[in-house]
Formats: sequence, C-alpha cells, structure tokens
Amino acid sequence: MLILIDLDGTIINTVHPTWKPYKDGQENCSIEPYLAQVPIFPGAREFIASRKAKGDSIIVVSDSHFRYVNPICDMLGVERVSLADKPNTQKLKEFLDNHPNYNQEVNNGNCFVIGDTKLDIELGRHIGAMTIWFLPYIITDDIKDERDGIGDEMLSKKMGPTFAAKTFQEMESIIDSHLSNLYPIEAAFADSSSVRAIRLNDNRYSDGSCACIRCLARQEQGSCDKYARADKYYMMSNPQRTQAFLQSLASGISSYLNQPSLNQGWDYFTYLTDKKTTTPPNKMKEIFDLVATPIQKVRLLKWSDNVQGSLRDQNQYKDRQTFLQNYLSVECPMETTVDMFGQEQQVPIPLAGKNVIVLDDQLTTGATAWHVIRKLKEKGARNVLFIAMFQMVLPVNNDVMCPICGQPMLIKMRRSDGHRFYSCTPPQYGGNGCGYIQDIPNQ
Repeated sequence: MLILIDLDGTIINTVHPTWKPYKDGQENCSIEPYLAQVPIFPGAREFIASRKAKGDSIIVVSDSHFRYVNPICDMLGVERVSLADKPNTQKLKEFLDNHPNYNQEVNNGNCFVIGDTKLDIELGRHIGAMTIWFLPYIITDDIKDERDGIGDEMLSKKMGPTFAAKTFQEMESIIDSHLSNLYPIEAAFADSSSVRAIRLNDNRYSDGSCACIRCLARQEQGSCDKYARADKYYMMSNPQRTQAFLQSLASGISSYLNQPSLNQGWDYFTYLTDKKTTTPPNKMKEIFDLVATPIQKVRLLKWSDNVQGSLRDQNQYKDRQTFLQNYLSVECPMETTVDMFGQEQQVPIPLAGKNVIVLDDQLTTGATAWHVIRKLKEKGARNVLFIAMFQMVLPVNNDVMCPICGQPMLIKMRRSDGHRFYSCTPPQYGGNGCGYIQDIPNQ
C-alpha cells in the first residue's frame, strides 16, 4: 500500500501561524534545538513504524519548503515531496513518474491520501486515490485559514473524503479493513457492511433535544475514488432499476439503522415521499419498504398535490426554503383509539415527545433537511435524525485533455444509468470544446 500523507496538522502539530516562517523556509528548522521542539502528534511515530512493518510505503506530501520538510522527514525516516502546491498534481506526478513502483500502486487503487484539509482530499480525488480526512487537533480561531481550509470541518467533508478519522489507531483500522469502514451504502455495493455515516450536523437545543444530519454515501462530481456512488444515485431514477439494486440500497440503510447504539429509543421511521410527477412512481417508497428495522414505519411527510416545478430548479437556498414551505408539510396518519366512554375514534398519531428518523435520497444545500426538522419539531417531536442516502460533494476536475482540440475534458454522467464519460463539452452545452466524447470503463 502507498500512503501519501500531509505533514503539518497531520503528523506534526504545526498549524499555528507561529510556525509559518519555518514552513516558508525563512527559518532554519534543521538545527538540533529547533528540530527537537517539533511537536509530533501522539501516535504518529508508532503509526509510521506500524505501516512500514506491514510493508507500506509512506511519502510525506507537503506544501512547505524543503528546508523545513527535509530534516523533519529525515528524523521520521520517510520520503517526501515538498513545495507540492496542493491540490495541483504536477509535482506529485513528477515524483510518482520517477518511482514506477509507486505509480503502479496508485494505478492499482492501492493508495491512500491522508490530510487535515480540503486540499489533501482534493489532491487524492485528482489521482483517484482513497482519502482519509484526519483531524487530530482541536480547531481554534487563531489557526483558521480560509485559503487552505484549515479549521473548516464542513468544507473538508463536502470535498468528499472516502473516510474520516481522529486518531492514528482509527486510521490504522481503516487502512487494514477499508471495505468495512466505508459509508453504509458504499459498503453495500462493495459486498460489505458498515455503520460509519458522514456526520454533517449535530444541533442541540436548550431543552436537551437534538437534531442530527447523516449521509450514507457520496455522490461525487468529477474525479474521485472508486467507492463514491454517483452512478447509483442516478440509477434510483431509472425505471429499469432492478430489485437487486434496490435491495443493496436498503441493505446499506438497514446496516446503519440496526447498529446497537442507534436501533433503540426511536419511535418512528419515515421518509420524504414522492411527488406525483416522480419517475419512477414510488421511487422512495419502494426503498423505504425494503429497509429492515424494528422502528415503527409511518408516513409523516407529504408533498402538495399541486406542487409546481422541482426543488433542484431552485438555485438559491432562500428559494429552496420558500419552495419547501409552499409544498412540503407534516401530516400525521390516523390511528384508532378508545375514549373514556369506550367509543372508538380516529386521531392523528402523537408526535409530542417522540423521536423520529427521516430518510431522503440526497443532501445538497441542507434546505430540505432543516425544513423537515423544523416542521417535525413544531409538531412536538423531540429528537430528529435526518438521513440522506447520498451527499452531493464538491466537484473536482481531472487532467484529461481532448485528443482532438486539446481542451480540458470534464467527467460527465449519463442520467439514465450513471455511466461515466469524458466530454469535451461544445458551446451549445456551455463549454468551449469540440464535442468529442470518450467512454470511461466501469470500475
């Protein structure tokens, strides 16, 4: 296995601005008193030694100056690429081209890129490697950096890492057993199972209740590792989707719901229903019905019969909020109860004080999730867990150039089945290319 790992904020705790003169090569870090003061994260040396013992190759990939990087890497006993200019791949690819055995590991999918910022994840996606977003330090205001994304946890998650870890021990487990550490739906399509969801929000209220948002797979745009599942997202809307495909989706959801720490204390499991115009009809209901869970299934959410247009057509967050307010509501189903006189009556099921899990197909801006959470809380629900099957992650372009006109080619997907292809997009479709298309074999 080839491990490409960031230095600052990943192996050593040097994200604070006081280290900038050293990183820029303005101060000499090779002098023994300074080198001895470099704050190595607990577990980093052991992680490096363990991976080497298992036969892995470890390469530090750092944006910092070689006067700073080289002596630290010599001390740690690892190879290095300095002044890497992440997420630019040129310097890294030059290094890999000079080491054919490392290049082969990347091409064979035996490569991890590890780091604490969006730049590390984007670099990994550029070369098609598995990525681990690693955060071993506590984020404080004085270390935040908008350019590098230091301290922006949400942005790093939106970049779509394959995994997330906070300790070197956790990272070891991921590398040793990566299939069982994928996100649940991604694991299901890799013939494995997992309970590791993408943790996007934990909102705690003054009354002690909470609302959480989780995603079970990534819907990538552009280059990514082979486990991201944009093709499966598009297959959900294909009228020709198979029962086996639906069962794999449901298996991933079931794995997450049935973990011991989650499958108790929840009163209702519901889903975002389909509009009358949804194709295929009952797209979500079929998946929802296949999910195996002891939690009581109910239908609580309903789109208005006169809904006009689609949520995806609303480009601004406020427009999406207005659309949802106009057309999506909470409607509790009726149940039969017996009153004090022994008479049966139909009343809505109670939501007051109840804990509700909601299933949706995709998370993009979060407008739907927070609208649903707010509406359920208004009806008296206590804790709400909103689960999206897919998280839309940020786009990453590739380095493929058109063989006809030399323009950069974009990765596109056929909406009917999610099949990938390179497109030299012509002007009529918003590009500057010649229209050449090159197929991408299925992974």
